[in-house]
Amino acid sequence: MRPKSFIAALLAASALFAAPAWAGGPLHAEIGPSGVQILDEAQPVLFYRTAPVDAAAEPWRLNYVQPLYAPDGTVLTEDRPADHLHQRGVYWAWRRILKDGVQIGDTWVMKDVTFQSKGVEYAPQPDGSVRLTVKTDWVSTAGGEHTLLFAETTVVTVPKLKKGARKLAFDTTLTALQPGLALAGTDDEKEYSGFSVRFVHNDKLSFASDGKAVEPTNAVLAAGEALTFAWPKEEGLPNWKVTLACRAQGAPLNRWVLRRELSMQTCAFPGRTPYAVPVDRPLRLQAELTIAPAG
Repeated sequence: MRPKSFIAALLAASALFAAPAWAGGPLHAEIGPSGVQILDEAQPVLFYRTAPVDAAAEPWRLNYVQPLYAPDGTVLTEDRPADHLHQRGVYWAWRRILKDGVQIGDTWVMKDVTFQSKGVEYAPQPDGSVRLTVKTDWVSTAGGEHTLLFAETTVVTVPKLKKGARKLAFDTTLTALQPGLALAGTDDEKEYSGFSVRFVHNDKLSFASDGKAVEPTNAVLAAGEALTFAWPKEEGLPNWKVTLACRAQGAPLNRWVLRRELSMQTCAFPGRTPYAVPVDRPLRLQAELTIAPAG
């Protein structure tokens, strides 16, 4: 597919989001040309972006959540910050996409790869939660060609509040569309790879796991299977804490890339060692984000 026709296809796909698919309360969705807004009554919960703001300049800036809101409407994440333009709310990314052992792309900074929206479904569940299913193709753009790499299906489950807190579940399946594909982080001590969050006022955060404080390091570090991020009780900062727990192929992850400066936070998978994704064995990644009052 040529670049112009590819952009045309991308814009055509966004027409799938032109009208609300379902509305009802109190949890419901508003579906538009840029993505899906999930609300609880009139309070926004999250926005899942399915089309770029600027398709000409950044056709790849889609397939992530921004903003993510606390139950009181406080925005907890940020997109395209000046210090790291590639970072984007709640996202999942890898520094190395490999084909037969050779790097062919990078979804961390979106080099030689882009995303193409394929559709969205939204439905209420019997337990009162709602489920958003988003399908996205990963497309190689190296050399001006457009070659399919992975078919992604991400399911976001949004429950009602429970004791003032909300636990969001992300469930992503990546199916390789050609043989020889693998994912990996940077081949260094940082090992950037996996489910990531760019919080507001990231440089103010504290970190805890298993009831103990965790001190960020430059290298990936081992901690518990859940990490809690919290802001100090200062004016202008969120009065909330966020706990993140991740799994890969059903196994809990306990390796983290943590930053107490303006950057992202990541539960690292697979790290520097490439993880092969055969065409007949999709990769399943799960993450739970629990947003609770800081007190």
